Amino acid sequence: MSDCLDDELCEFTLQEVVGDRVLLRPLVDADVQPLFELIEGSREFLSVHLPWPAEECFTPEDVASKIEAWNLQAQMANGACWGVFEKAAGGSEGAGASAGLKIAGCIMLGWVQWKNRSATVSYWLGKDFCGRGLATEALLLVAGESFAMGLNRLELTAAVNNPKSAAVARRAGFAEEGICREYERLHGRFEDHVRFSLLAKDF
Repeated sequence: MSDCLDDELCEFTLQEVVGDRVLLRPLVDADVQPLFELIEGSREFLSVHLPWPAEECFTPEDVASKIEAWNLQAQMANGACWGVFEKAAGGSEGAGASAGLKIAGCIMLGWVQWKNRSATVSYWLGKDFCGRGLATEALLLVAGESFAMGLNRLELTAAVNNPKSAAVARRAGFAEEGICREYERLHGRFEDHVRFSLLAKDF
């Protein structure tokens, strides 16, 4: 996609991306119930640093609508979402390796600006999947896919009081750019965020 014109709408070609411990792939109808159960079981945990678990996805139908919206964004080339699936230990590899996979969370691209070749990235994992390096690996895989599609810059933010999310960015090679004061209003209070970026030439 690197040959897209600056004012031309590019197209995402989302596919499975296989890592050592995770497999990333676009979400489908069969993922609705497992994803809902993951959110439901981690709702309180996720709500500490994210606004949407307290406001959205209260039923499987809500999750289905969210997946449909993500898929529409991908078709319009202005966003994308991959499910993050933990691979079973000793499981087979490859695009067809679905046996034993457990959905662990999601990783998303947003605010894609093809003229500037830039996008934002965000990620979350259920509480039982944290601390295993899955988010770092998923972020590296998405960075590779994004740069292969012609993007040049990825950026993300992490709340100052969410050092574990910031640590994921640092482990993936993202450079800290500074503090965004009162970047987000979460649960009635303003939160400062740390901004990170990764450039294609540094990947």
